[in-house]
Amino acid sequence: MAQVISRCPLTGHYMFMGIDVDAERFATFPESFARKYCPYCCCEHTWYKKDAKLIDRKPAPRPEIKRVL
Repeated sequence: MAQVISRCPLTGHYMFMGIDVDAERFATFPESFARKYCPYCCCEHTWYKKDAKLIDRKPAPRPEIKRVL
């Protein structure tokens, strides 16, 4: 699974869209896939697939590794 981030058309900042999906499923999304508030430009606007990209999720912490302080 990957996380979807999309670029704000006004500021160019990338924002996590709250979507975890694989590349095959993301390819089936409509061109305008979300309408969401952007904290960078203080506007609510439509997010387009052409401005989005998938990034790998960070691996979960391994519970068998203990931190020593």
